[in-house]
Formats: sequence, C-alpha cells, structure tokens
Amino acid sequence: MADLTTKVSSLLDRHMILPLLDFLLQKEVYPTQELLKAKYELLKSTNMIDVANSIYQQIHNTEDNSPVEAKRASDPQVLALLKQDKTAVRAFLDSKFAFTNEMLDTLYDFAMCQYQIGSYQGAADLLFDFRVLTTDTQKSTTALWGKLACEILLQKWDVALEDLTKLKELIDAPVLGSNQLPNNTHQLIQRSYFIAWSLFVFFNHPKGRDSLIDTFMQPAYISTIQTTCPWALRYLTAAIVTTKNRRKSNYLKELVKLVASERELQASKTAAATTQKDVQDPLTGFIHTLYSEYNFAESHKSLAQCEPVLDADFFLEPIKKEFLETARTMVFESYVKVYREIDIGVLSATLGLSRDEGEKWVVDLVRGVRMDAKIDSESNTVIMGAQYTSVFQNVIERTRNLTFRTNLLASNIEKREVELANRRAGASAGEAKKEAKKGALRK
Repeated sequence: MADLTTKVSSLLDRHMILPLLDFLLQKEVYPTQELLKAKYELLKSTNMIDVANSIYQQIHNTEDNSPVEAKRASDPQVLALLKQDKTAVRAFLDSKFAFTNEMLDTLYDFAMCQYQIGSYQGAADLLFDFRVLTTDTQKSTTALWGKLACEILLQKWDVALEDLTKLKELIDAPVLGSNQLPNNTHQLIQRSYFIAWSLFVFFNHPKGRDSLIDTFMQPAYISTIQTTCPWALRYLTAAIVTTKNRRKSNYLKELVKLVASERELQASKTAAATTQKDVQDPLTGFIHTLYSEYNFAESHKSLAQCEPVLDADFFLEPIKKEFLETARTMVFESYVKVYREIDIGVLSATLGLSRDEGEKWVVDLVRGVRMDAKIDSESNTVIMGAQYTSVFQNVIERTRNLTFRTNLLASNIEKREVELANRRAGASAGEAKKEAKKGALRK
C-alpha cells in the first residue's frame, strides 16, 4: 500500500505516467533497470522517438538506435503524411471562415500528433482552437481532457485548474438530448479518471488542496471514492490534515466517518489480500487510531509509518514536513483533552521526537497558539488549564453548514424536476407522433 503509483497510473494517460516514473527513479524506490524498462515500454507507444532512443541506449549500454528509431527512419510515408496534415492545418487557420469538417478533423488529428511527440504547448493551442470551432460535444469533451493533460505536463497550474473546473461541470451535468438520461456508469468511470488526473493540479496549485477537499467531499465523489478509488482517501486525508480552512473540524469529522466506513467495508471482504493491504494505509490509519479508537500508542506507530510513505509519494512528498508537523499538533490536542498533567518525556515518545526536541516543540506550540497551559520545569510536565467551549461557539459550529446544505438540496431538487420535465416532454412528443401516424393512416 505504500506506493500507489500502479493504482493511480491505471487511470492516467501514458504521458502523465512519465513524471511519476522519473520521481521513482530519483527516490530509488525500485531497481533502476526495471524503471527504465517500464519507461521505455511507455515511450514505445508514443511518438517521442528521441527520448525512447535515449532510454534504450541507457538500458542496453549501447550507441545503437532502438527499433522504434529504426522504424521512424525507414518510413518516409509517415513524414510526408505529417507534412500534408500540417499544410491543411495552416490553410484552415489562414482561411478562418471557409473551412470544412475534414479540415476540422485534420486539426484534431494534428493536435493529437503534436501531443504524441511531446509538443504539449502546440497541442494545447490546437485543442483550444478545436474546441472553439467544433459542434461535436463528445469530441469537444475529449479535446478538453487532452488540453488538461497538456497543461499538467507543462505545469501551468492556473490554466489547468480552469480546465479541471470545466471538465467537472461537463461530467456532473452532461449535455443530453430531451429523451436522454445521465448514464450513471459512464459518470462513475469519468469521475474515477477525474480523481486521478486532478491530483496533479490540486497538489501543485496554491489553492489546490482546498479545492480537492471541496470536490472530493461532494456526495457524488465520495460515492466514486468508495466504489472505485478507495486509495484516494490517502490524498483526501493529507489535504484535510494540512488545510488551514476554518471548516477543518467539520471536514475532519466527515473524514473520520469515511475512514471508519471504508475499514468496515474492507474488513467484510475476506477473500482479497490486496484489500487487506488497503486497510493498512498509514495516513488513514493515523486518523482512525487517533479519532475513532483514541489509541495514542497506535497513532504513534501510524505516524512513524507515514514519513517514508510521504517521502515516496509523488504528490505528497512536497508537503511531508507540513503534514508531520500538523499531525503532531493534532495528537497533542487530543492528548490534552484526556490528560490534564502530561509528562513531556512520554508525550515526546508519542509524537516520535527525542526528549529535547519534544520539550522545545511543546514550548513553541504553547506559546504559538496561546494555550492555557503551564510548563513545570522541575517535574518536566505540562499542566493544562480547564478548557471550555462557549454555548455561542457550539451554536455557530452546528449551524455553519445549514445554508450550504439547503442550497445543495434545492439544487438537486431543481435538477430532478428538470429531468422529469424532459422525460414527460419526450413521452408527450412520442405519443403525439403516434397519434399523428394513426390519423394519417385513417385518412
């Protein structure tokens, strides 16, 4: 369970897997030769011939060209075809208005060709033009997926977040005919891919983690995570633990329920060894042992296991330090709710710190958050003052989400009414046609 690369990669485009393999090469998680072979196998299916040739030479310690390179050099018809496509695209762009569907298809094919050879900026520009001009909804959506992949690989996170938002709207509210209903299975598959692709954006954009929480905590995406992507709970956990959003306590309560529910579900599946490994994810395990079992010893073990997992995770490695620091604070906050007088040595061991580090950490925390606590240097203990939550604050916390939930309920009811109206209109139109046919036959 420590490495989720295989599971995430199953939902990614092959070009998007390359950065993950580069990360694993850097971290030396697996043997270098195995990773290079995996990278070469990916590149063989693309048109990035020069990169594939370089990897081939590294694997075999030779200066000979790879079979992919030889194929390219001996196939002049492919080069001629690419030149013809490029000419057609140029003609289309120059004429602007007098274009044909064949030229529009050429634009799309040329964009895909640019993507395959690793020219992501060119592909993104062409796919943008294609989406502006096309009236084919399905191809427009496919082009948006391709443009999102380009922006991710170019690391243009602001533009990628905009594309991700557009894609989410298309998935959640697909354009349908009057007689059509949403295909729930198709939406489930699309949301599964969306969850995997979105990790690149959410963990690199400055406001991405808050967006991840807002998205993944929606009922439709919670259902998707529980059905097809239980591994995504690791990333939701990391985002909630490290967020500075004022609604963090509410998110944390929902996360505790989700993790407990997932553990119960996995425990009921007795046959699969892989599902038993899923239960042992240290990040979700930390949340479960701390907030469901209230077991500080087990939460300490889970927290200790989190560090190597975070270090080897492509998406979470940059926030490793922030996660561990915040997790220790969460342990301390839970600890002081149970014990009024705390031995710093015992607390340091629970937090995974040395005695000196633990003492300094506790002093800095008490001063930083202005907790009602005193440090007795003679007995080396922390004495907590009485902590009470005002009734006013309790009322605010309990009613904070009422407006959001009411609006969400009203929105769902409105969508349902529109669907029913469309179905009734379609049925009425169908009956009217039948009556018209019967009348024509009578005449």
